[in-house]
Amino acid sequence: MRTPDGEETYEAGQAFYWPPGHAPLAVEDCEYIGFSPAKEFDAVVEHIKAQGG
Repeated sequence: MRTPDGEETYEAGQAFYWPPGHAPLAVEDCEYIGFSPAKEFDAVVEHIKAQGG
């Protein structure tokens, strides 16, 4: 994960927090479960849709 504070690497079984401004980078196939406040997450999804993504 690229964050404003640098890069972080996570391994299977780890819990983590991605702060605002993160940019994910998967170096291999992975699955994860994400928890986000619904209202804030909806705003992010709408922004992505508006960008054509």
